[in-house]
Amino acid sequence: MNRLNIAMLCFVTALFISCKTEPDAKAVRQEVLNIHDKLMIDGEKVIKNKMKLDTLLVSDQIKLSPDSAVQKQKIGKLITQLNAADEKMMDWMHFFKDDFKGKTEKEDLDYYKSEMIKIRAVEDSYIKVTRESDSLIKVYQVK
Repeated sequence: MNRLNIAMLCFVTALFISCKTEPDAKAVRQEVLNIHDKLMIDGEKVIKNKMKLDTLLVSDQIKLSPDSAVQKQKIGKLITQLNAADEKMMDWMHFFKDDFKGKTEKEDLDYYKSEMIKIRAVEDSYIKVTRESDSLIKVYQVK
């Protein structure tokens, strides 16, 4: 019985070792591209929010408020953040090599993993700035 348990343990260990647990470069590349595609749609929201805030900045709604200077500064900062998020996406797209070919599968995988980190950072900035701008647009009821 003891030998049977050891044999089973060796078999299960060999099975786990032989299984590839890390995704391949193609799978990571596809995930990066899927995130990119989603961010292209989110990018439209970033641009629309920027346009709404630009309109709000010159509107009478802000000019007539008692703390208009503070509000203008807040809106201006948010517009700058929206522009920065959009630029970050443009920079990533400019430098991304969709057809990257390393010398080895590991180099390909490492490249796409590094791109995953970069595109996730872009995604995080989009989420943050979109939430903030949506909130402000809602407060001022900008259509």
